[in-house]
Amino acid sequence: MRISAFLLGALCASQAAAQRPEPPPVRYPDLPRAAADAAGFVPAGWAIVATRRGDLNGDGAADLVLLLQMRDRANVLAIPLGDRTERWDTNPHMLALAFAAPRGGFRLAASNRGLFLRPVVPWDGSEPLGEDTIRIERGTLLVHFGYLRGWAGYRFRWQGGAMRLIGYDDGGASGGCVSTISINYLTGRARWEKGLISSDRGRVVWRGLRRGDRPTLDRIDLETFRPEETIAGPPLLCPEPGR
Repeated sequence: MRISAFLLGALCASQAAAQRPEPPPVRYPDLPRAAADAAGFVPAGWAIVATRRGDLNGDGAADLVLLLQMRDRANVLAIPLGDRTERWDTNPHMLALAFAAPRGGFRLAASNRGLFLRPVVPWDGSEPLGEDTIRIERGTLLVHFGYLRGWAGYRFRWQGGAMRLIGYDDGGASGGCVSTISINYLTGRARWEKGLISSDRGRVVWRGLRRGDRPTLDRIDLETFRPEETIAGPPLLCPEPGR
């Protein structure tokens, strides 16, 4: 009997999860309020994973976005897997955004660690965070995540003295159902679609958003923030087979 690479990977991950040690607790450092360059925002024991430059506050100067990761050997755990041992890197990530200062250097404008949750199981299928995680497009900051069966993207813009969430998109498959969500916080509207994997037709609805403050970059924590919960009305269900 032939076992697919995907199934084999899932079995290995399940075996490793059953034997995994708990990641040690970490303490996030405070970032400098200002620095001459990107290196000046990197705390001791951390490293830059990705850097982006572009104007984010509309002053015509190139601002700075950094994706940082802690580099502590104590957070790289050994996981027994059959007759070998694999490494599980649980070092956390953090995002820093700094605006170009008129007289040179940069000043910290926002930071976030809640977007980057530490993995709870080894090799959960998520894409490694790196150069493709952050982008600057037309004055907005995009943060992208790839998962085992889907993806998610957050779009932020500097408004009212803060980096505010203006858009959210995700897509994925689970239990034979494909779902996509696109939320526009500027218009207060969301497009939600669900359909069966076995069909090329889906159910699409347009809905408004619930009332409430629009999240800012520094306040978003994925332990508690669920973008789909901002969509008004009941959850959209997948069509039943044969309908």
